[in-house]
Amino acid sequence: MTPIVSVVGRSSTGKTTLLEKLIRELTCRGWRIGTVKHHVHGPVSVDVPGKDSWRHKQAGARAVALASDAACFVFQDTSDRLSLDTIVHRYLVGLDLVLTEGFRAGATPKIEVNRAALGMPLLCGPEDDLVAVVSDWETGASVPHFGLEAVAALADFLAARFLRPAPADPLELLIDGRRVPLEAGTAEVLRRVVWSLVGDTRTPVPPGTVELRIHGHAP
Repeated sequence: MTPIVSVVGRSSTGKTTLLEKLIRELTCRGWRIGTVKHHVHGPVSVDVPGKDSWRHKQAGARAVALASDAACFVFQDTSDRLSLDTIVHRYLVGLDLVLTEGFRAGATPKIEVNRAALGMPLLCGPEDDLVAVVSDWETGASVPHFGLEAVAALADFLAARFLRPAPADPLELLIDGRRVPLEAGTAEVLRRVVWSLVGDTRTPVPPGTVELRIHGHAP
């Protein structure tokens, strides 16, 4: 499963600036990095009014894809808030690490950014899975501290803790957006069954990831 680490903190602490520097540092080291930004201020608008894709959306399309030779962007309505696991599993594939800005209430490991000038305590504690603090003062938290400009050291920490080479999971199961652990034997049986079903189809399937979705209630 792709590891997820959330960068959190109060407003104006420099979360976005830190993420920009951290993404560049990790990317220069050869890691494939994805990001998710938690948007909390109403509907998301990402297209230019009057353009074709905007007109498609205004006409009632539930999903609009913008595709070119170099990129693909999908804007899709959701009936409910998607969990972070679902977003990463469904849309951010083939990555080594996903960094989020926000999602303080989630169950992911967290790095909190804090500045002495704010005069405010940390938002997170051990119960929030706080793994590191980036600050210009000693906050008292019992986790590693990094200076506001110590991006290389923070990247070392992330690489050692979350990016160590490990065998890829043969199968991952999500139920309503929540990851469900499987025993190795069960996962291997399910993986073999799915791939045998794929092999029985007439459509050639290249090596990679096969996604199976079961909608509705359990029998």
